[in-house]
Amino acid sequence: LDAFRNEEIGPMVYTTLYYGLRRSEALGLRWQAVDFDANTITINHTVVGGSHIVAKDSTKSYCSRRTYELLPDVKDLLLKLKDQQEDYKQRLSSGYHNNDYIFKNPNGVPYRPDSLTRSFKRALARHGLSQMRYHDLRHSTASILVDKGWDINDIKEWLGHADIKMTANIYSHLDTARKTSIAASLEEKFGASGRQVVDRN
Repeated sequence: LDAFRNEEIGPMVYTTLYYGLRRSEALGLRWQAVDFDANTITINHTVVGGSHIVAKDSTKSYCSRRTYELLPDVKDLLLKLKDQQEDYKQRLSSGYHNNDYIFKNPNGVPYRPDSLTRSFKRALARHGLSQMRYHDLRHSTASILVDKGWDINDIKEWLGHADIKMTANIYSHLDTARKTSIAASLEEKFGASGRQVVDRN
């Protein structure tokens, strides 16, 4: 997050990670889905495709259509982004592309799925970070929720999974990885003492 703070796609990465959004859901976020008075943000529109944008007033499944609390950090970020876009609009005048999408280029043109992927990978490389898929941000959210002790049903609801089997697969994988890390920590703590006991015997 520190590395992406000054990146153009930084606000989108932050929002994606906070809510565990799919790429299509993050690209499809529109200002009409944000209620700054009620402090809610609704996932009800997606953008898919590669070099061409395919917009849909639908989500991957019924469960994917969900409303979150607009958390203070995200609210501040979006308000600043809204002001920035108004500034771009005034500067570019007729050269600005008017639309309701939240995450877009400075000229107002919405991000294409393939261009977002390339921008994300280039930013990772610029900051010397390991390469990962944009979708891995969603898995990172799941990992954090597992680490914080939330159960599988809570994580299912947060991520908008229709089938708990999908959540279970992620949960099981992350829980196994966490147990491996715990075992490594114990080995680091007790390993040397254990070897000394064996050596004395």
